[in-house]
Amino acid sequence: MNTKKILFALLLLCLAGKSMAQAPISPDSLIGTIFIDTDGDCEQDAFEETLSNWEVIATVEDSLFGGLQTYSGFTDANGQYQIDLPGGPNYLVWQNGAMVQLVPPAGFGQYCVSRCSTYTQVQTPGNNYNGYLSYALQCDTTPPCPVLDVSINTNFLRPCFESKYRISYRNYTSLFIPDASIQVTIDNPIQVLGASIPYTANGNVYTFDLGTVSPFAWGNFSITVFTPCDEPVGTTYCAEAHAFPDTCQSLAGPNWDGSRIEVSAACEPDQVIFTLKNTGTGNMAAPLEYIVVEDNVLLMQSPGQFQLNAGASQEIFFPADGSFYRMEADQSPGFPGFGTPIAWAEGCGTGGNPSLGFVNQFQLGDEDPWLDIFCIESVNSFDPNDKQGFPRGVGEKHYIQQNVDLEYMIRFQNTGTAPAVNVIIRDTLPTQFLDPNTLRRGVSSHPYLFDMEGNGVVVFKFLNINLPDSNANEAASHGFVTFRISQHQDLPLESAIKNSAAIYFDFNEPIITNQTLHTIGKDFLQLSNTQTLFDARLKVQIMPNPTQGHVLVLAEGLENHQQDLSFRLISILGEQSLQGQFRGNTYEFNASHLAPGVYLYEIRNGGKLAATGKLLKL
Repeated sequence: MNTKKILFALLLLCLAGKSMAQAPISPDSLIGTIFIDTDGDCEQDAFEETLSNWEVIATVEDSLFGGLQTYSGFTDANGQYQIDLPGGPNYLVWQNGAMVQLVPPAGFGQYCVSRCSTYTQVQTPGNNYNGYLSYALQCDTTPPCPVLDVSINTNFLRPCFESKYRISYRNYTSLFIPDASIQVTIDNPIQVLGASIPYTANGNVYTFDLGTVSPFAWGNFSITVFTPCDEPVGTTYCAEAHAFPDTCQSLAGPNWDGSRIEVSAACEPDQVIFTLKNTGTGNMAAPLEYIVVEDNVLLMQSPGQFQLNAGASQEIFFPADGSFYRMEADQSPGFPGFGTPIAWAEGCGTGGNPSLGFVNQFQLGDEDPWLDIFCIESVNSFDPNDKQGFPRGVGEKHYIQQNVDLEYMIRFQNTGTAPAVNVIIRDTLPTQFLDPNTLRRGVSSHPYLFDMEGNGVVVFKFLNINLPDSNANEAASHGFVTFRISQHQDLPLESAIKNSAAIYFDFNEPIITNQTLHTIGKDFLQLSNTQTLFDARLKVQIMPNPTQGHVLVLAEGLENHQQDLSFRLISILGEQSLQGQFRGNTYEFNASHLAPGVYLYEIRNGGKLAATGKLLKL
């Protein structure tokens, strides 16, 4: 499972307990408290911490119709929860009690087990029953590391309009986190107008000092921005929230070499420069691999390789022709983190129309809990009540890989004629594909209450939101909510994950959002291993191949359509070995100075990739 919730839970060695609460009859509500039983007496004392945002899952059996049903609730700021069960005259009471499972929030940060639980049942007026079930947990007091979980989002960016980025953070450990901070990096064309809390700026990086964050504490703030007027609609803008401290060295595997690979992209007037850098303290013990995608085509027939000492870097160049380029690299085995080194460049250069809309087709490399990246394309108009899933996936079927987390954003707007007092969102998750137990709530535009009902129904309740209507205050009439969730492990290929949500404004009929689609796939990127993929007219001969010295490259078939042909040779480590321009339909070079080995070549026609292949230097 690949979600931040599950990975972070594994990262910090969380464990939830299970118990069987035997009841004479089924309660109509299950109520209780979860707390850390410091003195071990199974009773909650004034000095003992309660645990907020824990999920309590009750699984009950229907003795009339058979089968199991699952209901859940979350503990509030005081560690209390309430789960309403389907009692009443239309239901047979549950005879076999309820199995209750505790699920810690994403990265609770400790190893905890249920030491004991207490259960009582009280009859309420109307012959209903409440079951009171509280858990006393015994927790390891030395979690591996204090880490802030962070989330960033905005519901839209419109040229010449203001918007707000919302950032939330949470300390899921019982440790105080001193000198905590969040760095927010916002793409340069976006202008920052201000924020709801103080900050310092260094270029397009904005640092928010949080001081000491108390155990289990959470908070949020916003940044007001202005989207430029003169860039094409559809341009992708990204924002990154990076919380510090951001390491957990106890996660390192026994064979980790101490390296830490980072990838960056620079957009120059005539080229895109990717930089692979080892920012760790150790030299790479063995070569690692990287891949490069142009638009949605995998450029290299086989992954490139690199090996860097501590502090060393390697640059890889591509022409700035307006294409979208994306590089993804590996980390050394045993690296203490989950994020993938990824960088991209969109619309660099002036050659042709820019390739837009590719960034969100892919993962963004923000799997670590202390890092969140959100990218969105600028729009002039949009459906104000919709649902989006990230990554969006590749192609018409929106292909994504197995075990990739999905992040959903549900947007809503009051387009009525009066303020909406309450807004409620109900989302029925496709539980055959997505695991409700891994749901991790992200940032939202307004505070809300969360509930999880049976059969994968999740509910976001914006009570007393008093959302103004768009005629009275268009800017304030919008809202959104986000969450992450994991796929079930190793779903079958071609599984189609479809999802939509229902949005209720007060007592009006629900608005049903669009349906998102993700299809599980493998090797769904096109490979650049055939010339016909780029230009069926171009026929390439390299003579001799293998070679020891002089090489003649002959490109035929373009005839009068021939444009500006260029040639580039790349080592297997991804380094550019040589480049040059064709004269007519030929290009010649001397390879005698090159080290023996396999090289990749690229031929571009008017800046666009036209053919690739391999050259063997003896």
